[in-house]
Amino acid sequence: MHEIILYGSYIVFPIIFTCFYTNKIPKLLRIIVIFLCILFIWVRFIEPQNISIQKTQIDLWFETKIALISDLHIGIYKDEKFVEKIVNKVNTLDVDTVLIAWDLTYYPKIEDLPKLFAPLWEINKPVYWVLGNHDVEKPGPALREELIKVLSDLGLHYLNNEEVQFEDYNLLGLWSNWNQEDQVNLLEKYSESDNVIVLAHNPDTTLNYTNKNADLTVVGHTHGWQIRIPFLYKKVIPTHGDFDKWLTQEENTLLFTTSGIWETGLPMRFLNFPVIDILEIQ
Repeated sequence: MHEIILYGSYIVFPIIFTCFYTNKIPKLLRIIVIFLCILFIWVRFIEPQNISIQKTQIDLWFETKIALISDLHIGIYKDEKFVEKIVNKVNTLDVDTVLIAWDLTYYPKIEDLPKLFAPLWEINKPVYWVLGNHDVEKPGPALREELIKVLSDLGLHYLNNEEVQFEDYNLLGLWSNWNQEDQVNLLEKYSESDNVIVLAHNPDTTLNYTNKNADLTVVGHTHGWQIRIPFLYKKVIPTHGDFDKWLTQEENTLLFTTSGIWETGLPMRFLNFPVIDILEIQ
């Protein structure tokens, strides 16, 4: 089915050609079909390929600049060439660290993982990442261990419900919420006076917070939703909580949800460009 969607979408080009060069179809109908085809080309081939950079200033009690990436979904629809495109973008950014709130994958062949993610070796900043639901078989193939090995070999720092201490703040990386492996009880070791950023995949993780010790939680997962039809898109965002994208104040933490880089289901985006978010914390 995925291959039919991927390659069948190219039929739009002969349809446009036919509408331009036939007189057997009423003119008004041809105009409507051409308009719909152009819209489809934008949604399928243009908008998903144009990675935007979005800056957000966040007022906290320390300073750092973070590039936040999420939901690459490399596999069926995207390969290492797209990963290389992301890396080239990231390497132009003035940031201190890169955080990746994956889903990394979308039904890739396990034997292709080293090739698909090889460009990540070229990122010129420290990279920290956590697993997403597609990386732990919810849904997707069993590739967790191989994925961890491949990315560790590339020099990316995997946070397995553990922390990294920086000069001005602590970074806590939590596992997948859908697999019930996000150990939010680890926040109990901090106090509200500590500077803590939590890196997770799913914003639903914040629903399990029992304290306000996380100053900021950064996540992906929602896609924002990728086909952002007003008043309808929120019905398909796969979360229990009322989450969307950008910066929001939740009950126990400030939350930043990125709409991510790529797509699942349909390889399309509308009114929602793929994005790398720069968080300017000050």
